[in-house]
Amino acid sequence: MANCFKSIGAAVAIDLLFTAASFAVPATTADLSGKKICWDNGNVGSYLAGGKYSSTMAGTGSWRATAVGIELHAEHYSGYQDVDKRPDGTFYSGLEHGAGHYCK
Repeated sequence: MANCFKSIGAAVAIDLLFTAASFAVPATTADLSGKKICWDNGNVGSYLAGGKYSSTMAGTGSWRATAVGIELHAEHYSGYQDVDKRPDGTFYSGLEHGAGHYCK
């Protein structure tokens, strides 16, 4: 009987892990404006107020939040960056291949 409860407990824990990720929402202008995000891949993106953008990998340019993601136009990249804000305040981006957080 104890093994049954262990199995159920493990299944619930795994389900909660995957469910928590589903609560992430697309990042908004308010989440990013005036902020610097440090990404796991070493990139540092600065989403300056007024739409200016600076990145250690993409260079300088502009950004804006849209319905399909963060639109970037920089020296070395132009396109959309998928940025999701997680419930714990961190971020995830497939373009960045990992997680990010506000730089200190």
